[in-house]
Parts: sequence; structure tokens; C-alpha cells
Amino acid sequence: MASLMEELMATLVEEEKLYSELIPIEEDKTRAIVESNLERMQVITESEREMVDKTTALEAKREEITLNIATVLGKNPKTITLDEIEESLKKQPKDRDKLQKIHDSLKKTVNRLKDVNEMNKELLQESMNMVEFNMNVMRSAQMTSGSSNYGSNASEVDGMAPTRPRFDATQ
Repeated sequence: MASLMEELMATLVEEEKLYSELIPIEEDKTRAIVESNLERMQVITESEREMVDKTTALEAKREEITLNIATVLGKNPKTITLDEIEESLKKQPKDRDKLQKIHDSLKKTVNRLKDVNEMNKELLQESMNMVEFNMNVMRSAQMTSGSSNYGSNASEVDGMAPTRPRFDATQ
């Protein structure tokens, strides 16, 4: 059991390190989004993919270790949490404290990464809304230039009718 705990802690430390390395990449992505720098965003996306592949491998390793620990503890492998594993270390306060510190650090790093990703998501959505708005303005300008002639019943405009709304009211 001790070797499983050591392996779990080492894996969690590696995961935390990778997530920590991902934060500056995501912050760089924020700057690239704000600057509308598509080339830099492509480079960043490639870096993200590499990091995600590494974290996916570590997560699989952590899940396997956790399954083994759950089996040893007689707990349900599908529902066991790090808190429960920490609780099982009552008689080993040194290991318990170490696992708690690693767990807290990992939670803090993951929450920071979530915040940066949420900001990037919002910025990308705003950028997409702005692009759509600009496209609507351009289409509207094309439609109104030279097509202001009404038909004989004055309810139709000669020329092409817009195929979809030109302005999104949510903006």
C-alpha cells in the first residue's frame, strides 16, 4: 500500500507540474486572442495538444493507481476520491499531510487553469460575435447599395432579399 501511495503522490505531482506549465501557454493564448494573432494561436494550439496528450497519459496512470488503492482499501473504485484516500491515512499523518498538500496544490492549479480557459472562451465568443456583426454590416451595406428601388406594389424591394437576419439582437 505504501508504494501505491508513493506512486499516486508522484503522479499527482507530475500532473500538477504539467498543469502549471499549461497556465502560461493559456495566458499567451489570451494575448493572442486579444491581438487577433491567428498564427500565434495555431502555434499555441499545437503546444496545447502536446500538453493534453501528456496529461491524458498521467490521468490514466493516476486512475489505475487509484483503482488499485480502492481495491486494497475495499472501496468502490468508481467512486473513491482523494479525500477518502487521505482519510485512510489517519495512522500515517506524515503521508496524509503530504498527500493533502499535493492535492491542495493540484486543486489550486487546476482552478487557475479553469479561470484562464473560461476567460479565453469568453474572449473567443466575443471575437466570433464581432466577426458575425461585421459580416452582417457588410452584407447589409451590399444589399442597400443600389437596391433601394421598390416594386410596383411598394411592399417589395427589387434585388436580392436577405436569406437570414442581418443583425443579431443579442449583441
